[in-house]
Amino acid sequence: MSATLRSPAFFSHRLALCAVLIAGLGLSLLLLRQARNSEQARIAAELSRRADVHHTLVREVFSQYDDALFGLRSLFVVNSTVSRDDFARATDPLAARHPGVRAFEWVAAVARENRPASETALSRDYARNGLRFTELDSAGQLAAAADRPEYYPIACIEPLAGNERALGYDLKTGPTVSSLELARQNRAFVLTRSVPLVQEVGSGKFGVIMIRSVYREIGGTEKFIGFVQGVLHLPEVFAAVETRHPDPVLEELVLDSSEPDPARQVLYYHGAGGTSVPSETEFRRTLSGEQLLSIGGREWRLLYRPRAGWMHEQLTDVPWTRAGSVLLVTGLLAGLLHAFGRRTQLVAREVVERTADLRATQARLEEDVRRRTAAESALRESQRQLDSLMHSLPGVVYRCRYDKHLSVVFVSEGAFALTGATPEDFLQGRVHFRELIHPADLERVRASTREAIASRRDMEAEYRLNARDGREKWVLSRARGVYDANDKLQFLEGLAIDITAQKKAEIEGIALERKLLEGQKLESLGLLAGGVAHDFNNLLTAILGNAGLARLSIPASAVSAETALRQIEIASQRAAELCRQMLAYAGKGRFVVEPTDLSLLIDGLRPLLKISVSHRATLTLDLASRLPAVMADGTQLRQIAMNLVINASESLGDHGGEIAVSTGLMRADAATFATAVAGSELSPGEYIYLEIRDTGHGMTPDVLAKIFDPFFTTKFTGRGLGLAAALGIVRGHGGALRVESAPGRGTKFRLLLPPVPVASAQSQASNSATPWRTTARALIIDDDEPVREVTAAMLQSFGFKTKEAPHGRAGLALFREDPSYDVIVLDLLMPELDGEATLLGLRELRSDVCVLIMSGYHEGDLLKRHAGGGPLGYLHKPFKRGALERAIRDLLG
Repeated sequence: MSATLRSPAFFSHRLALCAVLIAGLGLSLLLLRQARNSEQARIAAELSRRADVHHTLVREVFSQYDDALFGLRSLFVVNSTVSRDDFARATDPLAARHPGVRAFEWVAAVARENRPASETALSRDYARNGLRFTELDSAGQLAAAADRPEYYPIACIEPLAGNERALGYDLKTGPTVSSLELARQNRAFVLTRSVPLVQEVGSGKFGVIMIRSVYREIGGTEKFIGFVQGVLHLPEVFAAVETRHPDPVLEELVLDSSEPDPARQVLYYHGAGGTSVPSETEFRRTLSGEQLLSIGGREWRLLYRPRAGWMHEQLTDVPWTRAGSVLLVTGLLAGLLHAFGRRTQLVAREVVERTADLRATQARLEEDVRRRTAAESALRESQRQLDSLMHSLPGVVYRCRYDKHLSVVFVSEGAFALTGATPEDFLQGRVHFRELIHPADLERVRASTREAIASRRDMEAEYRLNARDGREKWVLSRARGVYDANDKLQFLEGLAIDITAQKKAEIEGIALERKLLEGQKLESLGLLAGGVAHDFNNLLTAILGNAGLARLSIPASAVSAETALRQIEIASQRAAELCRQMLAYAGKGRFVVEPTDLSLLIDGLRPLLKISVSHRATLTLDLASRLPAVMADGTQLRQIAMNLVINASESLGDHGGEIAVSTGLMRADAATFATAVAGSELSPGEYIYLEIRDTGHGMTPDVLAKIFDPFFTTKFTGRGLGLAAALGIVRGHGGALRVESAPGRGTKFRLLLPPVPVASAQSQASNSATPWRTTARALIIDDDEPVREVTAAMLQSFGFKTKEAPHGRAGLALFREDPSYDVIVLDLLMPELDGEATLLGLRELRSDVCVLIMSGYHEGDLLKRHAGGGPLGYLHKPFKRGALERAIRDLLG
């Protein structure tokens, strides 16, 4: 027996048995290790996938917040004035769609000289008297902002509740000033570090602020006007992401790598630790991952790790099953070797086959796991895409069951922005779509829906919708039916889009087209007025000149002839004033500003005012005597007085009443100018006033706010420019205009003009003509023969030797023959060769020639453009002999 045990077959059998046992044990350990490593890799991949999904969601949320801020910036780029209500209407839907926004703010750029006006506007908009620019003092209390060249005050903030302390706060002294300057310089989206908020002083709360600079095109160039800001409470923002897309596995730690202070680097923590925030080292002790988020100039690191116990839950019995299977096979092999030594090769072959089967089974299991994981991932991605598309649609997507009540079974989140009602309100039946449709459109929508269902086609309709906030919106609705296998209508599903902006644009386009037509009419009338006034000025020049010459030739005893000629001159001057009005209307006028007694000017209008008012109205004039003079154009002031008196007469209607016109001297303070529609920037002091008051019906605040708009009128068609023109005249004279009116209390207009300093008035009054004689030679170039002849006669009365030319070419020919003329009197508007071209030709022949240009139009920049040559003067038609004398004497020195 011992010989048998020690035979080579015995040792070979034992060696084979030991080899099988050792190989089986080693193989089981190797498979156990490989399975464990595979599970660890799968767990790490799953954690990375979840982190990628969460990181993508966070990036999308902050991108949406940036889009909201960019849209709010457009409000200030398009509109030159944005009221508090406009700002609230723009930010309310943004706040509803973006949780975690503490406030939306408008930060204006205000220069030192504009600070008082901006503080007054801030107090008025928020109905808080004394609202001023503020900053934090050394004790952390709000105090008046110090004087500096520029301020960044918070001028608008929504919501106001809880943020009142921030109104007027000057961010020039705040912790975000460097971020503001970066946004202003780069014109890019900027995100600040975590900073204490002025409205949260003492609470220990911090916030992150989104900033976008605002530039508006003014006068052809882009000008910086301020910033739009969004104040974020990051825990609420990240919590909103967790709520909308919860992941029970991930714990998250958000760090700001751009923050130099380690104590301020932690922005947000979500995990099982609750309020206890771990350090980065503690957070990374287990399996973890990291994502980088670059946003608004900041570098955020988003660290992820699984919750406690999750990794243990992911472990399976597969490694032990594999190892046990190998050990079992090893034992069977060993037993077979021990029992059937002769069948070693057969057992080995069976082991190989079984091992191959196990590996194939393992491969099939792994493929099944991979397919299931991919299917779950595709399902989640499909759901995410559907949710994202629903949220991005510019309206509301809905599905209603086709029953008696059209019960809502689905409605997207856009329902709140469109109607003011939440999706839950519709799903639970508290609100129904037909309750929001405008009553005037409801039956039309119902008829359109019934017709579409009957004809088995899609329904499309435009109608008005009354939102919960009271606003009326236009909606484009498209819907279709969903039928079952039996061709029975089960559901109505569709999309409702807000088209209020398009409808408003259509209305504004029609209004713009109407204004363009009115502008074309005004342009045609202006051309007609300018042509008539030009020819009339030439006639008046001849009349005034001949009247003046006639006065020189009559004896001193002919008093009646003297009086008649003066009346001719006065009438011609009034006609000249009418010409100036017509030229001003045509855009070619030149107004004569001179010291004017306002009382005497209004008193001269007394007959015209009496015949202009209704026979049922009582007109009274209370004109102060010996008023200081004002520098004004009499024609313009007469136009204001006539317009306001006629408006007052029409406001009395058929019931009659009183119209009181008064003048005087008054002391105006800052409060007086604060409520003025023009001249609010004037300084307090003494002012001459013209007041026109009536006892008519008065005006409502809405009408009062529009009376100075061009083409706005409450009268019959074609009466819309009077008050707008009056406002422009007041501004042109450096004055102020105040209006007081209320329904049933009448209307009062008060015009304030600065008086002329006494020394200035006296110097102008003392500038009288002196007798003058000369022996100089003059060349007169004018295409109008009467003007040419009377101008020559007036120059001859001064002693001039004159020669006349009927047009520019003839004048150049005469001057070329004899360039020794002392002065050239040149008409500006002539056929073929006008006055400017003739002037250039004269200077080519003799550069120092003295030229007096005469025209009925405003000289504009003519004298400036031709100031490089010889002496050049301008005389406005029509003119009297004395005006011609002064112009010639000034020209000749």
